[in-house]
Amino acid sequence: MPLGGLAALLLRRLRQPNPWMLGPLMVCAGAGVLLDINIALPTGASDVGQWLIGSALGCHFDRAFFRKAPAFLLRVLLFTLLAMLVAAGAATLLSTLGDVDRISLMLGMMPGGITQLCLTAEALQLSVAIVTALQVLRLFLVMFLAEPLFVLWQRFSPGK
Repeated sequence: MPLGGLAALLLRRLRQPNPWMLGPLMVCAGAGVLLDINIALPTGASDVGQWLIGSALGCHFDRAFFRKAPAFLLRVLLFTLLAMLVAAGAATLLSTLGDVDRISLMLGMMPGGITQLCLTAEALQLSVAIVTALQVLRLFLVMFLAEPLFVLWQRFSPGK
């Protein structure tokens, strides 16, 4: 924990995005690789985790929301389906190029949260390490590329 805190303070001083998540995450990843830590959740913990995440998400929506936002929900559904199709295609391509489980690759590339997808990988007995690595890679790419790409897009967008 102290190393995670120090890493967060260093990242904050360097003005990096979300230092309090990235610092400890990098320390945990480094320790997991260097120390060859092999741990697993206790039996049933994954099920409880899935239930808690679903409950937490479900508590934020009521019937009024679904009645007021059909166009928004349709766009979210279409974007999610498109993201899943792209992820499935990319995972299929990568699995043919290398000797990696296609389903684990697909789950690792799916839109969603790291925790949710890792719990899903464990419940389905897929490679939690691959799913976690791909989700963390996606997180890093979004955090470090979103702002520069947005600035570039604004610079070259018509009407400026």
